[in-house]
This record gives sequence, structure tokens and C-alpha cells, in this order.
Amino acid sequence: MEGNMSLQTLWDAIQQIKTDMLTHIDSKMDPIQSSLSRIHNSLSSLGDQVNLLEQRVGANEDNVHECVARVKQLEKDNSFLMYKVDDLENRSRRSNLRFVGIQESAEGSDIIGFMSRLIPQLLGPDAFSTLPIIERAHRSPTARQNSRASPRAIMIELLNVQDKVKILRLAREKKSLDYNGKHISIYPDFSPELTRRRRSFDPVKRKLRELNMKYFLLYPCTLCVVVDGTQQRFSTHKDAEAVFINVFENK
Repeated sequence: MEGNMSLQTLWDAIQQIKTDMLTHIDSKMDPIQSSLSRIHNSLSSLGDQVNLLEQRVGANEDNVHECVARVKQLEKDNSFLMYKVDDLENRSRRSNLRFVGIQESAEGSDIIGFMSRLIPQLLGPDAFSTLPIIERAHRSPTARQNSRASPRAIMIELLNVQDKVKILRLAREKKSLDYNGKHISIYPDFSPELTRRRRSFDPVKRKLRELNMKYFLLYPCTLCVVVDGTQQRFSTHKDAEAVFINVFENK
């Protein structure tokens, strides 16, 4: 009987220890489980936020691509419009000429009359059966920095573009024009942008003169070079430099 009681007591003690251990473990696991639940909820919320961010990033990428496409189109449109404006400006100047080297105040108070007399004087009185009709004339509005500065160019607008072409041709044929001991140059009147583009060929033109090669500029801005009797055309100064500066200097 005592043996049975002892076993029963031992069994009860073991069960109590087991119960106490399970209770203790449960008490320790509850906070861990709660923490895991909170972590799970946080991860779920974070996942939702990541998905939302991915959607927004995707939408923003689409918007950026659309904006880039629009900017490229606007740049293209702007370049086209600038070209058209520059073309219109040059068309408005097609009857104009620039006379460079005429002393300041030489024209007096009647600049149109002065230029009407000067043109046949420079190019020869027999060059014109009738004098070119000048509609407008004025000095370049650029201010002189001091009395030693070069005289401002005189701009004239002719009634007939044929007179402009003839004057330029005669000036090229005479090569040297002088008035009161000063060298006079006659140029077409171009827009600042076209003037910049044409001047970009100057280094190539200097090299061509050194090489004794014939060249000329076609309107608006194409360099033609005669090579072995054949014309080569260049629309940009870089293309021409690659041939006539880089190549020839490396030979």
C-alpha cells in the first residue's frame, strides 16, 4: 500500500512538474507569439507599401518616358521653328548688301545719295546702264568703342535683287575696291546665325587657300571644293576639316 502511494505521489509530482513547466513555457511563448504576430502584420503592411511604391514607380517611369518624348519633340519643333525664322530673316535680307571700310561720316546727311554715287565709283561707271535703286541705307547700329575703332558697316537695301547679284559679281571680278585710300569690302547681308555658320568654315577656307584649291560657299551654308575637276560638298565645317585639315596635315 505504501509502495503504491509512493508511486502515486511520485506520479502526481511528475505531472505537477510537467504542468508547471508547460505553464512556464506558455508564459514565455505568449510574448514571443505576440511579437511574431506583430512582425507578421508589419511585414504584410510593408509588402503592401512596397507594392504601392512599385506601382507608383512604374507610373512615374511611364510619365518620365512621356515627358522625355515630349521634350524631344519640343526640341525638334523648336529647331524647326528656329530654322524657319532664320530662313525668313535671310529672305527678308536677300536684297541687302554690307559695305565695310567706309570712313565714318563720309556719307554726310544723304546716305542713299552717297551710296548711289559710290557704287559706280567703286565698280566702274560703265558697269551700270542705269544706277541701282537703293530703297534704304543706314550705318550698322553697333556702337563704336572709341575713335580708333573700325568704321561701322553701311547696310543698303536694293529694289532689285538682280542688282545685288551684279554688284557682288563685279566686286569679285575687281578683287580690290578702294575709296579715299581705304580698302572697301562688299558682302551679302545674312542673319547672325547664318553668319556664324558660314564663318565656321573659315579655318578650312584658309587651309584650302594654302593648298591652292578652288572653293566657294553655296547659299545658305554649303562649302563646295573642286578636287580633280569634281565638286565635293560639305554641309558642316567638321566634315570639311576631317578631309582638308586632318587628312592633308597627316600626309
